[in-house]
Amino acid sequence: MKPLYVIRTGVFGVNTLVIPLENGKCFVVDPAACALSRDESKITDFLRSKKLECAAILLTHSHFDHVTGIAPLKKAFPAAQVAIHEAEFSEMQNPPGPMGSAVIRFFGALELLDEVARQPPADLSLKDGDNFYGWKVIHTPGHTPGSICLYNKEFNEGEGALISGDTLFDYGGYGRTDMYGGDEVQIMHSLGLLRKTIPSGTKVYPGHDSFGFSF
Repeated sequence: MKPLYVIRTGVFGVNTLVIPLENGKCFVVDPAACALSRDESKITDFLRSKKLECAAILLTHSHFDHVTGIAPLKKAFPAAQVAIHEAEFSEMQNPPGPMGSAVIRFFGALELLDEVARQPPADLSLKDGDNFYGWKVIHTPGHTPGSICLYNKEFNEGEGALISGDTLFDYGGYGRTDMYGGDEVQIMHSLGLLRKTIPSGTKVYPGHDSFGFSF
């Protein structure tokens, strides 16, 4: 199985992941490259350098810092479908939705309202247990109601890989819960679920900061 690639993009340096598939295709997780961060073409340039075609765009959640790069990707690859958990599908129908707007205002970054509003709507609504190109969707609410992780036990030569979004970070950290849509009790439950179901040694790829550490 081909390795995944990590590109830091967007205003908050999101770990955008590129997951190669068969026949020169791939899917992209949490694209954030945009005009405001002056890296609008970073993802599409990378895909072209690797001769990869984007078949789909997966959002671990709908916060502004994880979605601002959808439009450039869709412009380059119009057939790529945008997928997000069903609990936040409505947030990405006419973005930013109520939660998205509240979080942008929480940070005082009002210029991002227009940037997020330029993003196309989501196409696919995911639910817990779905198979997304060979990756298992795990619903892990807490940071947001529709936060998800993706797990593939075959990655890294059988060590497995967990794409955790903002649910889980290195050194036991996890996504903040003090913003609109956050819930501390839910994220504790979600972290407990991951501890019970994800094997030790699995490599973790979170939405920010260090990546590839062992679970």
